[in-house]
Amino acid sequence: MPIITITTDLGYRDPYLAMVKGILYQNLEGMPIVDLATSISKHAHSDAAFALKSAMPFFPAGTIHLVAVKNNNTTQTQKELMVDNTRYLLTQYQGQYIMCPDNGLLTLIDKHFLEPVYQLYFDSPDQHAFYLRDVFTGAAIKLARNTPIEEFAHETGEYCKLYQFDAYATPGNLSGFVIYEDDFGNMVTNITRDEFNRVVGNKRFAISLPAGTVTRIYNTYDDVGSGDVVCFFNALGLLEIATNAQPANKLLKGRSIQEKYKLDKITIDIYD
Repeated sequence: MPIITITTDLGYRDPYLAMVKGILYQNLEGMPIVDLATSISKHAHSDAAFALKSAMPFFPAGTIHLVAVKNNNTTQTQKELMVDNTRYLLTQYQGQYIMCPDNGLLTLIDKHFLEPVYQLYFDSPDQHAFYLRDVFTGAAIKLARNTPIEEFAHETGEYCKLYQFDAYATPGNLSGFVIYEDDFGNMVTNITRDEFNRVVGNKRFAISLPAGTVTRIYNTYDDVGSGDVVCFFNALGLLEIATNAQPANKLLKGRSIQEKYKLDKITIDIYD
């Protein structure tokens, strides 16, 4: 029996998540259902992509991931980015299934994503209001019962493709972006350990933040005193900026609308 995971911005205060699980339990007795990340910031589909990408390697083949976080769009961005929150997609990626709105999530997970993508059938526009309950659960039940995908979806080559900004290097620095902020306020960047070792290596460096300058990579939060800034490579191999025992998001002052898209730039200056 496969596992079903749920990633959403519904949270736990309201009964909506329980409705979804109730339908699944009624139709798939004994089905394991995992809350992968159910308190994603509202409409933060890039956060949902990060959570799913980080967790997928720890789930077995055949797992069904329901990702219900819509992109909060304007008419302009819908036209420019081709985001369509009223289309729902299904794909098989690395042996697991992903179900999501047509909001760019698949290429946010993997910029080289090339797997076949299917658009889900549904009966009524009224199902848009609670698509996780009224569209995704039905498709997940069919998948769990080994119904051929072609019976409830059709293949499509047209879907939204969005991409994270990559870290990049110049002769004097390595730059990246904050791509995720966890519940502790710790900021995860897209600078990998391998990129740091390749570009910075054993050279002197400095990471300038409004709260101070960091010139050392640590191993854990506890390597610094309470309230001090710490930079280290986390369990995902990504550079994380944090403070010991205090929220780290205060390290970047004057954060703008870009905060929603996690575009705060982080620059590591390199010295010979």
